[in-house]
Amino acid sequence: MKNLHFKEYFSNFLFDLENFITIYDNTLHVFNYQRLNKLSATEIVLTFENKKITISGNNLKIKQMTKQELLISGQILKVEFQYE
Repeated sequence: MKNLHFKEYFSNFLFDLENFITIYDNTLHVFNYQRLNKLSATEIVLTFENKKITISGNNLKIKQMTKQELLISGQILKVEFQYE
């Protein structure tokens, strides 16, 4: 068994870079999504390895998109996680 120091363990727990979502100033940054399932001005649905995320709002737009990252803007009203 690998011995981890508390600081290292806690840092790994807080900054799990496998996937994450950051929300700021009516902008949502998504890292490491697998699939974009639905795209409309009021709803965006994304699939990750073991969950589906639904972003609801008004005037939703994808501002930037790469294979692993999305930058979504608009009036974000709700972010819902559904674990599979």
